[in-house]
Amino acid sequence: MKTRMRFTKTGTMKFIGHLDCMRFFQKAIRRAKLDVAYSQGFSPHQVMSFASPLGVGVTSDGEYIDVEFHSLPDLSMPELAAYLNQFMTDEIFVTEIEQMPDHFKNSMALLRAADYMAVEKESGVFPKNWRERWREFVGQQCVPAEKKTKKSTREIDLKPHILAWAFTKEDFSRQTGEDYGTLHCPYQGNGIYMQLTSGSETNIKPDLVMDTFYRFCEAPCPPCGYQIHRMQMYFEPIPERRT
Repeated sequence: MKTRMRFTKTGTMKFIGHLDCMRFFQKAIRRAKLDVAYSQGFSPHQVMSFASPLGVGVTSDGEYIDVEFHSLPDLSMPELAAYLNQFMTDEIFVTEIEQMPDHFKNSMALLRAADYMAVEKESGVFPKNWRERWREFVGQQCVPAEKKTKKSTREIDLKPHILAWAFTKEDFSRQTGEDYGTLHCPYQGNGIYMQLTSGSETNIKPDLVMDTFYRFCEAPCPPCGYQIHRMQMYFEPIPERRT
């Protein structure tokens, strides 16, 4: 039985990395005594994968993890989420569980976009007249940026990958059609909301957009001056099974 879980990661847990987050879920599932599926081989491990691992220091209300089970308790999906949360913390907890079809492979292959918020930790961290400068920044015909990979650095155009943006959650919600509710972000000051291309083909990180914006403004980017918060991810529909 394949499932996709949405979870929140905030507070001090933002400082644990991807592998530690996976171990956290593995231990929580073992403590809950759920009949999770294991891989075959010399070193069996629980069958789970993240849609898009979150960077250290980034908080989120829209994380997704795929977990496969042999069977599940006789509970509804909301009841199962509430049960599993008894073995988790108030900084990492499941908000939604969805049962996926048997032919479902993984969420990472279907990921296409993600919503982020960049918010000041202290007033004055953003460049001077940052709202006007942001409009100029995204209004360019081309928004050149240097994207670094493990092997090289290449120049890309960010403009087609900034799919939507706003300065308030309400305006951003009207653009995306998403109800974000109460965000578990530790900072609620001035913010830039943006929807960016994500996935295995092209993955644009909000840090790259913000660094490029600061360079455009010819302003120093203060280390840890703003908080990145991921609000949601968007996936393509699961293809029909071929017969």
